[in-house]
Amino acid sequence: MKKDQIVPPMAPYTPEEEAALLEKLQALTAPALTQYVEAAHSALANSGLAPSWRPRIELGLAIAQTALAKANAATTAPAAA
Repeated sequence: MKKDQIVPPMAPYTPEEEAALLEKLQALTAPALTQYVEAAHSALANSGLAPSWRPRIELGLAIAQTALAKANAATTAPAAA
């Protein structure tokens, strides 16, 4: 019989980890950010996702969406001018 694994909850990001994630996501191109956002949505929709991962993915998703909005605004601003 398979025993249930007990997974300890993950600690929230440290400020250093959050800053590193922000830096990495802001360096991505718009297509890469779009892919990241889609993957994050897919992961959050997965019922098999461990609950302790959810806050981390949600934070990454929020940062990626902000970076994607800025990237899209930067590409449309020169076209409008």
